[in-house]
Amino acid sequence: MLRQRPIKQAKTIDNVYGSAYYHLEAKDRTIDELRKKLEAKTDNQEWIDTVINDLIDRGYLKSDERFAIHFVELAFNAEKGSQFIHTKLKEKGISDTIISDAIAYIANRDSICELTLLKNRLANMKLTGLSSDKLHTTLIKHGFSSSDVRQAIQSHSEAAALPSKLQMKADKADISKEIEKLARKLKGKSTIRRELQQKMMDVSAFDAHVEALERDGTIDFYKNCRLRLEKKRFDLTNASEKSKAYAYLYSHGFSADEIKETLNS
Repeated sequence: MLRQRPIKQAKTIDNVYGSAYYHLEAKDRTIDELRKKLEAKTDNQEWIDTVINDLIDRGYLKSDERFAIHFVELAFNAEKGSQFIHTKLKEKGISDTIISDAIAYIANRDSICELTLLKNRLANMKLTGLSSDKLHTTLIKHGFSSSDVRQAIQSHSEAAALPSKLQMKADKADISKEIEKLARKLKGKSTIRRELQQKMMDVSAFDAHVEALERDGTIDFYKNCRLRLEKKRFDLTNASEKSKAYAYLYSHGFSADEIKETLNS
């Protein structure tokens, strides 16, 4: 692993100026960002303050207000929402008040409607293969509110029809394999059916799949019922304990016939 070379410390204020120009030429920076860069160059706060104030006066370094307004302009032009703007400017050391004022100023000056920005962004997106969950998350990451995202999606016919991630997974699933997988966990038919429904799988042919799996010996619910009971220690000679055992097996989805045979064997 390469070691980062130590920063050469400034010996004069001219070195601090040189560092400041270098960092500002690389990209636009806030006062806070530049200050942190210069503090790595020198611990002389007087030099740092002098350089920063001079650069602000001469227009090389934007005040926080000017920087925020410029950033907001660019962000809105790029169809970013105010939450994105606030997060990014906060990371750059801009205060909440200045951020809010800049957003309000540009929104008012340019008649910005974030819902319109959002709808424009959505209209230009390729939605093929996207789940509704992924689309929602993506738009939230661009800084728009959940309520605006929901409204924009609902008003967009293609976006509104997108399946959820759960639905997409359910459409690809093999129901026979899912039944077999849950049966191996010693779950009965009614529990398996309920869990598949919760996964948004089509259970219209559930009984036929179960019958086929039972017929070829892949699944034996009577055996599974016994194995499930063995996980507990019920005294089946005691009527109260036997009732508890029945309730226990029934709660795991086994049928009355499967339970009775297990308890009476």
